Amino acid sequence: MNFEKLFSTIDTHVVGEAFRIVIQSPITFLGSDIKSNHDKLKNNFENEKNLLLNEPRGHRGMHGCVVTSSSVADFGLLFFNHEAVTNFKYEGLLATVTALIETGNLNRKKEEIYTVETENGIYTVKANVNKQEVASVYIESEASSDINFTSDYVSIRVDNARNYLLFTLPESIPNIELVHLAALNNWGMACVAKLAKENVDFEGVIVVESGQTSPNKVRSVTFEKDGYILRSPGIDSTIAILSSLLDRFASFSEIENESIFGSSLKAKVLSASDRRFSIETEAFVTGLHEFILDEDDPLRNGFLLV
Repeated sequence: MNFEKLFSTIDTHVVGEAFRIVIQSPITFLGSDIKSNHDKLKNNFENEKNLLLNEPRGHRGMHGCVVTSSSVADFGLLFFNHEAVTNFKYEGLLATVTALIETGNLNRKKEEIYTVETENGIYTVKANVNKQEVASVYIESEASSDINFTSDYVSIRVDNARNYLLFTLPESIPNIELVHLAALNNWGMACVAKLAKENVDFEGVIVVESGQTSPNKVRSVTFEKDGYILRSPGIDSTIAILSSLLDRFASFSEIENESIFGSSLKAKVLSASDRRFSIETEAFVTGLHEFILDEDDPLRNGFLLV
């Protein structure tokens, strides 16, 4: 067994969405150019990425982040994910800042405001810290645009980069509750297959149930490109829903988006004209792990159960 191929990770979740943050590993880079490092990670290290993402060490819902140095921010962050998953997640920024603070791997700042360099640019995360515990993390989104309406759905381009399609909950499904999970799953699988066949560009399909007691409260389920159900309300999804509501009701200032599993996210409007929003939530560290890539392991690349 080659212990040189040892990976130290911090596992976290943000309202149910799991992130494996790599803080030490044989995945190395020359220099701190984020674009070059992003491309290197994307095009190499397949065995290493599979080890961390797939069963028996990971699962289909696991997301990967590699912490790197940065010459322009407090640290750099590179994403690696399953094939059907967008390669950027706001949740990953919030999870990583939380994990690094709580494990003592980030130099603390008096104002608790941290910058993170990604391939998409530099983001600012504000942490609310009580002693060594991060009670909440706050981030502001980029502008969203290109709201288009079809007879079936509304499409919204979050951050002018990631396209989400919003569908109203079909009448055949009474509501978004776990008791109807099978029906929702069947609908989602059929929907993403149809869209893929029609070559529609999308990062996710969101089915939305409007709140019965308040229009500011909604329930939703997001299906990724392979039909997999996102394990959280999703920051991108919440932004997309609020963008759509703003287009119809200019007075909206915030929404609460609840997942089928009961977790929720709140988004507030920063600029209605630019469709910029803020999100404040809490991330949780779930474990500190060390993994070894053993080339003799017949399951070194892992597998997925779907």
